[in-house]
Amino acid sequence: MLKALDRFAPGVYSRYALLYGVEVKFYSSRLALSDCLETEVKNLFAAGDGAGVTRGLVQASASGVLAAREIINRI
Repeated sequence: MLKALDRFAPGVYSRYALLYGVEVKFYSSRLALSDCLETEVKNLFAAGDGAGVTRGLVQASASGVLAAREIINRI
């Protein structure tokens, strides 16, 4: 795939290219979460950009803090 893409974006198939990836966000895929971002599975939290509950890095960081505070409260 990288070799084919190199025809359109020269340098992609270079020996110096370390990593390429596609970012895909599924905002419509939503988990059922509590106010503290706990899933239906007890003690399993969904936080961050990959969880589909945020739309940016700042919100993803804040969701991690929210989940972490709840975890600390439970310890």
